Amino acid sequence: ETDSGLCLPKQNSIAKIRASQMTEIDGNEDDVRLRWRLQRNTYIFILVAMLAAFFWSGRRMMLGVALGSLLSLFNKRWLEGSMRAMLNHYIARETGKVPPYTVSKFILRYFVIALAIGAAVWTRKVHPLGIGIGFAALVGGVMIETVYQLYLGFKSPSDGPNSSQE
Repeated sequence: ETDSGLCLPKQNSIAKIRASQMTEIDGNEDDVRLRWRLQRNTYIFILVAMLAAFFWSGRRMMLGVALGSLLSLFNKRWLEGSMRAMLNHYIARETGKVPPYTVSKFILRYFVIALAIGAAVWTRKVHPLGIGIGFAALVGGVMIETVYQLYLGFKSPSDGPNSSQE
């Protein structure tokens, strides 16, 4: 065991993390900022995708992007809640089993989203490609963050705010 509380794995064994470490909520300032940037980037992607869809393909495509984006945000929120519930139950009981109703809510999410997409496509008011683009809004937000991180990585140290201009 190390000073940080982690058990180092022996050969052919599994590393173990204490339950208290798994339940820490946003203890790191960098994590909070990263989550905020990802959320902001996702909204930027949604706005740009909706504008591009409207100008290039019309109202039907824009409505598809809007619906897909809403479903993406709904999916993310529901996934976080389901995972938190499963992990909290697992950590509290330490049995290794999660109640079936918790897992069923996790799987129910897929059916609800598929039903919403199917109903929207059936009405022919939205474009299916737009739904797909909107549903990938989180991926777009991650891609924006990746470009930002690459920019920071390639930026020379003299470009920083603390550089002296002599």
